[in-house]
Amino acid sequence: MRSIALCSSKRHATEIAAWAQQLRQMGCIVFEPNFCEPIPEDSGFASTHVKAMVFKGITFEHFEWIKRADICFVLNLEETCGASVTLEMGYAFALGKIIAAYNPNTSDPCRDALIDFVTPTPEKLFSLVQGVAPQQLLR
Repeated sequence: MRSIALCSSKRHATEIAAWAQQLRQMGCIVFEPNFCEPIPEDSGFASTHVKAMVFKGITFEHFEWIKRADICFVLNLEETCGASVTLEMGYAFALGKIIAAYNPNTSDPCRDALIDFVTPTPEKLFSLVQGVAPQQLLR
């Protein structure tokens, strides 16, 4: 059994949950972003320190999942990535992880260059995580 860390904007929480469910049904270990109770960036915290610690914890939690996973997958439905996904891709790259994405375009050529495979379906991502890299998945 192999594992996948899913990365995506919180505006795609429904779609990332569907991918996670399908991948788990196929037998993958899936680490997904913690979108259960999203925290708005403009939430009223007791102090800027508390706000920083909350968001740092969320970031480090996802970094830990990327570290444990075999593959990092970016669900970039709109051919773009935000700051958090950019950090996650950079971290995955620094760890030597395979980076797959839904779309080859992230709106930035530096990010695009980090993508090893394009996998537009959970089934193709599953075949990649199982060690089968069909030619159509190669960039």
